[in-house]
Amino acid sequence: MQHGDISNQRSYVIGFRCEGTLFHLKEQHLVDKVLNSFLGKFKRADVDQKVLSLMDYIYNNTEYTIALVIDEKNFSKEVEEFLADYPCNIITNCSVGQLTSMLNMGQLSYLIENDTMNRSRVNSRYCMSFDEFNSLLRRGLKPRNL
Repeated sequence: MQHGDISNQRSYVIGFRCEGTLFHLKEQHLVDKVLNSFLGKFKRADVDQKVLSLMDYIYNNTEYTIALVIDEKNFSKEVEEFLADYPCNIITNCSVGQLTSMLNMGQLSYLIENDTMNRSRVNSRYCMSFDEFNSLLRRGLKPRNL
């Protein structure tokens, strides 16, 4: 609480990358090439159950908010309806520069990204792999100071 005003405190948001972290997309099938549909890839994608259970745990047992970061080129109304059952908000404008600025400005407290190349492009100590974040959560995650 600053200056007697409780409304200026933001909630802490943990972002999970959709492609490569929550969903492991399989190779393109002939159907995907014909339909050119990302939703078709999502329906056949493997859901990482460890990531999904961590998202559920954070959503249900902590004060943090969950955001699912998805590439804008892969987002459509059908994908939004498919992801409606997941306990998260959806962020679509996620170029590397935008993710870096969201982490620097505090719109995202942490970003969970399993792709090493994308993590190095974001270049923030608050962008980490699933295993790093899971160990941080077990040790007692403290909200970052912004």
